[in-house]
Amino acid sequence: MRLEWIEDILAVAEHGSFEAACKQRNVSQPAFSRRIRKIEQALGTTLFDRSARPARLAPHIPDLVDRMRDLSAGLRDLARALSDTNRTQRRRVVIATQHSIAATSTPEIIERYAGLDCETRLRSANRDDCIAQIMTRRADIALIHDVAGAQEIRGVEFLDVAHIGTETLMPVYASAWLDRLNERFRHGELPIIAYPSDVFLGQVQRRIIFPRLTKVGVVRTRLETALTLAALQFARSGMGVAWVPEHLAKADILQDRLLDLSGSLPAISMRILAARVIDSDAPIVDAVWKRVCRIAPSADARSDSEAPRR
Repeated sequence: MRLEWIEDILAVAEHGSFEAACKQRNVSQPAFSRRIRKIEQALGTTLFDRSARPARLAPHIPDLVDRMRDLSAGLRDLARALSDTNRTQRRRVVIATQHSIAATSTPEIIERYAGLDCETRLRSANRDDCIAQIMTRRADIALIHDVAGAQEIRGVEFLDVAHIGTETLMPVYASAWLDRLNERFRHGELPIIAYPSDVFLGQVQRRIIFPRLTKVGVVRTRLETALTLAALQFARSGMGVAWVPEHLAKADILQDRLLDLSGSLPAISMRILAARVIDSDAPIVDAVWKRVCRIAPSADARSDSEAPRR
């Protein structure tokens, strides 16, 4: 699969027709049509429905467009890296951020290095995948949450890890449906929005939060989702109590759409960590790392229990 093939297909997907795509690709329409047929012959498949006017993507192609965009960007990055023998021209930094941080603290963290001449590419994923991305060099820096006793950081011996902030995971529920929650509580039930056991916040719930809910009766999972934004929305609807990062819920609490239940249910303090592989040597990544790590609490202000676990 060649880069120009991918970009020819993307041009049609993004511009809606062969005519518009060939203008964007700076080629005549007959030549562009021949190129598309050559691609189809090489792949042994039909990529476009030519019975429609204008021709449109075959039914199986739209689901692959995002993947092709990522592959196109990745191949261009690779070409630049291969030609940059001294690693001096690279200006892009790839940051893998845990879903729960992407929606809360990431903009503030990126603002710390806004003065640098670089482009940031953000990838949102679960915690293990964020670590995997930096270990396999698909990302330069990972932003993750950490809670003592929840889930160990895999491969930490190969990483630089810096504590750059703190976030509270707090229980919230819809203000308008408080009577419903109290009624269920009187019947010995606490309805909750849970995170899956194979994601970090799911481990926090099962290992730390749920064991502390010994006086609330039956903890009943009404819905399970890996996304904090989805958990927040279902808490707003009154489906159940959700544990979400404080920054994510702050506006709803101030506007009385959500209630902070941390006075009666456990809230958890989470460290925000930045991580990168120890032997990272790209100058722009070093510059970004130094600015990101300025957020870190001073060594004197941190207790041993607050230090990142190795």
